[in-house]
Amino acid sequence: MLSHTRTLLLPVLIAVVLAWRPLHAAAGDDSNRLVVASWNAENLFDPYEDPNNPGSKDFTPSGWTRWTPERYAEKLEHLAEVIAAMHPDVLCLVEIENRRVLNDLVQTLHDKQHYEMPVILHREGGDRRGIDVAMLARLAPVSTNWLAPVPEQRDLLFAKFVINGRPLTVCLNHWKSWMGDANENIRIRTTEAQAEHDEIVRRMQAEPTAAILATGDFNDNVERETLTRVASFALYQPSAGGALSPTGLLYNLSGMLPPERRGTFYYGKDRVWNSFDSISVCRGMLPGAPVPCAWQVATNSYEIFSLPQQRDADGHPLPFHRVRKKDADGVVRSTYMTGYSDHFPVRVVLQATP
Repeated sequence: MLSHTRTLLLPVLIAVVLAWRPLHAAAGDDSNRLVVASWNAENLFDPYEDPNNPGSKDFTPSGWTRWTPERYAEKLEHLAEVIAAMHPDVLCLVEIENRRVLNDLVQTLHDKQHYEMPVILHREGGDRRGIDVAMLARLAPVSTNWLAPVPEQRDLLFAKFVINGRPLTVCLNHWKSWMGDANENIRIRTTEAQAEHDEIVRRMQAEPTAAILATGDFNDNVERETLTRVASFALYQPSAGGALSPTGLLYNLSGMLPPERRGTFYYGKDRVWNSFDSISVCRGMLPGAPVPCAWQVATNSYEIFSLPQQRDADGHPLPFHRVRKKDADGVVRSTYMTGYSDHFPVRVVLQATP
């Protein structure tokens, strides 16, 4: 397992401005509230071929996706529209090609939505498809750590923020998908889940009262063993009497929703919803925890976020990609779906403990 710590260097002007501006200025200048969101942006590639990234070839004007600068700009505007509506202070993103698309997204947020997220956390990972994990934030973290538990897969990103003296560590994940051999995929996700578990345990041992939140696209449903047993993310179900699993390292807030409302990704081939995206928090961050952390989940604030225009006629996520379909005459034709993403984001509001 490789571990790297990087110091984030920002322009002096940005650092000075953020030093006095409340982190959550967009939600009424309430520095005692913090919004964390996570979203699979569905192949956020720029329209230029990168010889160092074979996966970028499809995302060019002549590639399979017919990914033109105009479509890229529209995709950025659609993402920015939803992000601004969520008002995140920390935004976790997956399926990101490179630093350029993050710069462009930040600029689009500024130009089109007048929303500022100047801090970018990103590094080029080793994923064979050329997609990375990244964070945007309104305040620079005090530390970042990258873990690469499986070669040619996505990194795990740990970022520690301190807001008004209150620390919060956000852990971002994008585990192996189901493409390819099923047994091999399970093995890889299990390795990633174990690496996530071990790093969280290490941090909790070093700081027992730490506020820790884990999120991302886990490519497994919230009740699967990779999350519940290996990573030890127990479902938090206050409606079931409030008892907490004694083996829970973190508690998955998706359990606060009825099973039929946990879906973030709809797999059309099998006509089934999947709860691949979720947010889990440590015990002290749960509402009413007897020994609270510096940050707690605001009551009933966890949600799967979507605007009406993000959903198709059946309520599924409206993606932004090229598809091939047979018409009434049986002829295969290609068309473009200019939506947002094939995943819905997840979002939670945290509040400072007294």
